[in-house]
Formats: sequence, C-alpha cells, structure tokens
Amino acid sequence: MIKGVFRLKPAVFEARNVSKQYRSGFALKGLDMKIMEGDIYGFVGENGAGKTTLMKIIGGLVQPTGGGILLFGQQGKKELCAARRRIGFLIEMPALYPHMSAEENLTFYHHILGIRNPGRIGEVLQAVALTDAGNKKTSQYSLGMRQRLGLAVALLGSPELLVLDEPVNGLDPAGIVNIRHILERLAKEQGITILISSHILSELQLLATRYGFIHKGRLVQEISAGELLQSAQAMICIATPNAERAAELLKRKLQITDISFNTAGELQIPKASVDLELLMAVLLQEGISVEGFNLSAPNLEHYYMDLIEGVRR
Repeated sequence: MIKGVFRLKPAVFEARNVSKQYRSGFALKGLDMKIMEGDIYGFVGENGAGKTTLMKIIGGLVQPTGGGILLFGQQGKKELCAARRRIGFLIEMPALYPHMSAEENLTFYHHILGIRNPGRIGEVLQAVALTDAGNKKTSQYSLGMRQRLGLAVALLGSPELLVLDEPVNGLDPAGIVNIRHILERLAKEQGITILISSHILSELQLLATRYGFIHKGRLVQEISAGELLQSAQAMICIATPNAERAAELLKRKLQITDISFNTAGELQIPKASVDLELLMAVLLQEGISVEGFNLSAPNLEHYYMDLIEGVRR
C-alpha cells in the first residue's frame, strides 16, 4: 500500500538559452536557469553581470534576442502576459508619489492593477509593518520605509513569485534586518517564491535557500544552501600574539598537520580534526595567551570570489 506520493516541486521560472544583445555587446549570453516553487533564490553577480536584465525580461520590460523563458510552465506571448499577473516586482527604486500617504499610493496602484479586494491594502501594509504609518506622507519616509512600501506595492496582487532587485541597497543595518524578516515571513507563512539579488552577500546567506552565480551574462553555477555549507570545512580561528609558536606547539603536541593562517594572522584549524578543549588546555599549559577564538562557517562571499576567480583564469 502506498502511504504517500512524493511530489516534485514545479518550476516557477525557467530560462532556456536566453541571450540579450545590445550595440555595446551581450548583457546575457546562452543563460539557462531554473527557480523551483518555494525557493528563495539568491542571484549573485557583479554590477553589469546581467542580473537586472534578466529580471526585466521576466517582467516583460525587455525582450530577449535569443532563447526564451517559461513562467509557471507557460510560454508564448499571451500566456506569459497572463502569467506575469502572478508575479510581484520591485526592480530598482519603487515609483511612489511623495505627496501621497502609503494608503493613497497603494490605492492608486490598487486601481491600476485592477485588484477587486478592498481589504488588500490593509493586508499588505501589515505584511511590511507600515500599518502605523499608513497616513504619513511618503516624502517623510526613511529609505527603509520607502523600500517597504515598494514591497507592499509588489504584494498587492497576491503574487506567487516576488522578483526583487537590490531591495536592501543603501539601507542601514536595522532596515536590512527588517526587510529580511519580512521576506522570511512571506516565504514561510504564504509560500511565496522569491528571486532576490543583493551585493550584501553575508545578508543573502542568511535568507536564500538556493543561489545562482552569474558572470558576464552567463550563469556560472547553481547550488543549494546545503551544498554551500558542505563546500568548505568549518574552521576554528585562534587569535594569539604568538601564532607561529602556537602552530609549532600544536603540530608537535597534538599532531595537527593542517594548520594555516588567515589574513588577520589568526591560526586556522579544521574543526573536525581537533578537540577544542584539549587544544585550549595545551596552549594555556605552555603559557601561550589566547586573545580570542571563533568558529568560521563556509562563507558565500568567499565561495563567490573563489568561483569567479576560477572562471577568469
């Protein structure tokens, strides 16, 4: 008896050999990419790599010169147009009227988008934590509040996919954390799939479940968050003014051979190869002062830089 059936998640977006050529050259060249339902897909690449171009193709603002895309399994001009109604976009700065309040801006877009649910404005204000600022003129908003209002506009149509281009660009740390928490709730509680680009890779690593790395218009690699964590060993980093002496001591006393130094001059030892309590006891017994230690996990920024450096060679 079959107790359950494993269902593969469908692709929400798929790019097949997509190219976009301008007079100055290719913005995208033979790009293949897939975003599955439920993904928070971190889109990583330098300025000019082609991230925004692809997002504009998803939104129908730019047409590819080669290849094509599928949205929710649909292709063809008419079908793509209908599928785009299931997507919310925040590409570049949101277009807001500064003399209007948040509610008035949302009411304007509510009519433009042809949304019939009058309660939706209150729902999206609550979703982006702007309920208390609904009547405040947007000219008085901070950058973080304007970004959250732009996100509210993108949510008006109850999208199944959110496309966000640098939504935390220019925000202070508190604003960045606010946006992250909002997106986490949208993904977890409403099941919204998210495509997001950001140059703040440490923040992206806290959010994304999957990554795509783009370089000069080509998708170099796609990996899951789990694969990223397995891509490198966790390292114990020890700060001591006697780093070279400490390294020699640990090699001799504990037979640790794979000791290295990071750019800060700290000792780096693979976590799996040593007992931390024993390591610290040996250093203290030999009179070597320890100024601090930490555990470094696999890092998205380092992974990306190593990946791109390999492509450039």
